[in-house]
Amino acid sequence: MSPEPSRLPSGVPRTRGPEAFGKARRILRRAEFLQVYETGRRVAGRSFVFFLRAGTTGATRLGITITKKTGSSVVRNQLRRRIRELFRRTEPFPAPVDLVVNVRPGAEKTPFRDLAEDFARLVRRAGEAGR
Repeated sequence: MSPEPSRLPSGVPRTRGPEAFGKARRILRRAEFLQVYETGRRVAGRSFVFFLRAGTTGATRLGITITKKTGSSVVRNQLRRRIRELFRRTEPFPAPVDLVVNVRPGAEKTPFRDLAEDFARLVRRAGEAGR
């Protein structure tokens, strides 16, 4: 009898395989965040500010920053999960980019549908600005 795969509280199986959000798809080091801020372009929306630059690793990577003004660690982690899900759903960029998403205070009160619309709008604007 094989053990049941670990499950999230909602009963959804943990993501593995191509949809997993492993370290290769994340910006982790402070120096990498600073490079994106300094050399990338900025696109601002209601709930997010995107900073983008051409990717250096051959894969599109995501970094997320959320200040403590936004809420408790529970709230900030929930927002991180939502942003990763939006990023997974859209996979918006044809060429590899490094994307840092700064979350604006107040985004924690925004419904997921509105976050998704704002995210998609910023992705479109970022794509237009890159041409």
